[in-house]
Amino acid sequence: MTQPASIHMGHGQMVDIVTVGPDAWELVFSEAGVTDYRAPPLAEVEVDAIDASGRIHPLAVSAGSDGSRVKASGHVAGAYRTRVRVLHGDHFHTRESLLPGAVALAPTPGPNGGALARFDDGLDVELSWIDPTRWQLTFLRNGKPASAPASATVVAQAVGPRAEDYQIRNLATESGPSGETLVVGGKIKDAVFARLTVKGATGEQVRSIPIVPA
Repeated sequence: MTQPASIHMGHGQMVDIVTVGPDAWELVFSEAGVTDYRAPPLAEVEVDAIDASGRIHPLAVSAGSDGSRVKASGHVAGAYRTRVRVLHGDHFHTRESLLPGAVALAPTPGPNGGALARFDDGLDVELSWIDPTRWQLTFLRNGKPASAPASATVVAQAVGPRAEDYQIRNLATESGPSGETLVVGGKIKDAVFARLTVKGATGEQVRSIPIVPA
């Protein structure tokens, strides 16, 4: 599967991503039938690059080469997906999409058949299905079962399919059936990626990974 060019941000707003150098993209904003469409103010746009390991690289936004464009600069080398957030009224619309021409990657398999997210300091989190509305997160350190952190320190989001415009769904996190697990639940049945944030004493780590299909 490869990604068609445009990302639908909602309310008719489209974004196309164009590479403009080794460390920069331009986001081209448009709307069907509008010849002079203007990009949103810079303060209303956020962009991340996502590499093959699932690591997130926030990009700096600045004015683009014309009024319909926003430049996003930073660590884009090796990226195959992007996360774009645009303010619509009083809330952000968020999409995580493959880049144009990028090919979807297979999940990294975990020891229990789920998808593995690899964090720093030897921490891994395996995501596996419980049922159509719940995933189990199993925590490992250096390949061995490890105590799960408090549920309040882990944020999970599901990323829907292209048919749903790669919409982001926030999930509820609760204690799991064992000390090494947490359970997250919500609208996940058609999810294609998961975004996991683990908060610790030294900050937070974020990974966005492909998942094993339901």
